[in-house]
Amino acid sequence: SEGEVAFKVYLTLVLLTRKDPHELYRVIPDHYWAELLGYEELNPADPIAGPGTRRVKRAMKALEKRGAPDENGWITRTPERGRGFKFTVVHLPEPKQAPYITIPIELWSKGWICVMSARALYVYLCLRLVLAGREDSVGAHVSASDRKDFLVKDDTWQRGMKELEALRLARSEITRVAEDRWTSDLRERKVYYLNSDYLKSTNSWD
Repeated sequence: SEGEVAFKVYLTLVLLTRKDPHELYRVIPDHYWAELLGYEELNPADPIAGPGTRRVKRAMKALEKRGAPDENGWITRTPERGRGFKFTVVHLPEPKQAPYITIPIELWSKGWICVMSARALYVYLCLRLVLAGREDSVGAHVSASDRKDFLVKDDTWQRGMKELEALRLARSEITRVAEDRWTSDLRERKVYYLNSDYLKSTNSWD
């Protein structure tokens, strides 16, 4: 979907503009983003834009708009003669306290972002927030209330997790855990784990 392309383009631009004032000042044509994210494979000698590049163009336009007509978009592209576009990216406010979402660079360098759907990518980011700072061997239960806080439907969560497990980027198991930190009563719950070591050491195309 076009939402998937916009989501991946936005995350990539956030990565490239980590420091204030969140600007990217390079000659980067739209077909570059299409190839980077796996939507297009062009001949370098004659890079004729195809459907993948057209999807990126639509995603860029969608990111330049946001809700009401008087609201600014998530990105601003300013044409610079002879230099392409100057990008300015709106970043979400930094949280005042932990946990923070961190995204490993290997998500791009190993090609994982190219093979993940928007649904799986969003569930992956939610898991990174829940499991922030934990080793791969330490998991956590994600309750229905947690999923509601993430604005993700149960079906979307289950399908996203199924995809992540198929890619071996996450796993889950049924185990007995405490209902909450105030009680020692144990109940069977599904516990989720990230396979961050696998993501960092393996190419998505292997």
